[in-house]
Amino acid sequence: MRDRTHDKARLALVVAAASALALGACSQGSPAATPTVTKTVTAAPSVLVFNPATSGKTLAARIVARARASSPSDTVSGVTCANFPNLKVGTHTDCHLTLNGKKVTVRATFTKADGHYELKRVA
Repeated sequence: MRDRTHDKARLALVVAAASALALGACSQGSPAATPTVTKTVTAAPSVLVFNPATSGKTLAARIVARARASSPSDTVSGVTCANFPNLKVGTHTDCHLTLNGKKVTVRATFTKADGHYELKRVA
C-alpha cells in the first residue's frame, strides 16, 4: 500500500517547484518592445487612361507619384511631358522635370500597349 502522506508531500513539492518557476519567469524584465517606425508613402496610380489630348499631363502625374513612392526623400517637381497620340509599343515621349533642384530630361519609352514605360535620362 502507498503512503498517502508521502504522495501529499510529493504533490506539495511539485506545486512549489512550479510556483517557483512561474515566479522566476515573471521576475525577469519583459523584453524591450521593438520601436515602431512609421513611413508615409504615396501609392502610385494603379490604372490611368491615356487620351491624346491629356496624355502628357497623365504621364507626368504618374511619374511624380512613382517617384514619391520609390524615393520619398527625393524632391520631384515641375514635371511636364509632351502629349503623344497613342501607346504603341516602342513609341516614346520626352519629359522635363526638376529632381532635387536640378533640371533633368527623361524619355518615356512604352514597353506595353497598356501604359507600361521605361524612363531613361536624355543627355
